[in-house]
Amino acid sequence: MKNTKKTLKIFEGFAGYGGGSFALKRLKEKYPNFQYKVVGYSEIDKYACELYDLNHKSQNGRKIKNYGDITKINPKNLPDFDFFMGGFPCQPFSTAGMQKGEDDPYGRGTLFQHIMRICNEKKPKYILLENVKGFFSKKFESTRLVMETLLHNMGYVKDKENHDEKALFAEILNSKDYGIPQNRERIWMFSRYGGLPEDFSMIPPKKKNNLLMADFLDPDGYVPKEMYLSDKQIKHLKEKHNINSFFVDKPLCFDVYNKKIKKDGYSITITMPEHNALRVIEANKDKEIVRKMSVTEQFRLMGLEGLEGVNRKIDIKFGNQSYTQLSKRAGNGWDVNLVTNLLENIFKQLSEIDYDWLN
Repeated sequence: MKNTKKTLKIFEGFAGYGGGSFALKRLKEKYPNFQYKVVGYSEIDKYACELYDLNHKSQNGRKIKNYGDITKINPKNLPDFDFFMGGFPCQPFSTAGMQKGEDDPYGRGTLFQHIMRICNEKKPKYILLENVKGFFSKKFESTRLVMETLLHNMGYVKDKENHDEKALFAEILNSKDYGIPQNRERIWMFSRYGGLPEDFSMIPPKKKNNLLMADFLDPDGYVPKEMYLSDKQIKHLKEKHNINSFFVDKPLCFDVYNKKIKKDGYSITITMPEHNALRVIEANKDKEIVRKMSVTEQFRLMGLEGLEGVNRKIDIKFGNQSYTQLSKRAGNGWDVNLVTNLLENIFKQLSEIDYDWLN
């Protein structure tokens, strides 16, 4: 009997290492009847593209086509798709950036308009976007209003004449509420062509597992030696940030930016290495030990396992990229665990009004 199950077609914009694609794979593992196909992606960073191509393939084992710079994409050249997902660049809205928003000198603040341009032509059924918490601030209210108005006029509402109807559902979600011990707050935004019920919720049921950052660190002997700070560097760190001692009973996170040891056992937000805001403090009774977080630890806190040789299920390949490049990918990426929970929550609600994609 021929399989008549519908296939959800995805386009992944600003793809990075493919956090959305990794989450779709997780959903497929949990719901074997879930049929999806990534028909293309858009990414301009050379190293991100390498990582994406290494980890994601089409059904025939070939590379998924990269359509490149989103500002140069002609939507008529794209295949049809049901779902646009992407985390448009966050630097213009981040507290770690210049917070220029639409006035960003590099033009990153206006890239969401290219998402709208493409979606206006292709009219995908669903749009999922992500950005930093700062995008939800009063300062960028006008940008959000533009997005809301564009989506409303494009038909992402039940009634275009009803200007009070929401076209964009948005919530700030934190990784630590879904089993990953990283304090990572991101704004997630979702639209459906034809609108959504008023009781639609972007918030998946929270999942507590009592795991802390210490549970996500590499086993003894697996952390590269170059990650460790010298005694001189540790002394300088203490003097510079007015820290009395780095002796701890369990591994903890040192927040360099806020000059404090995180006693709650959680990691601060994984960021790009140039922000240099995170150190791991190891527990040792005889010696103060402070180090950088390894690549595999960073990605583990993004919901992915890349450490070979310790009986773990490897789900991301790193290739031969440097520590700096891989750390940039982690800092800019999606928490795969959270996205999986979010997509599952969305699809379960859509089964009542659209189609049961998962079962």
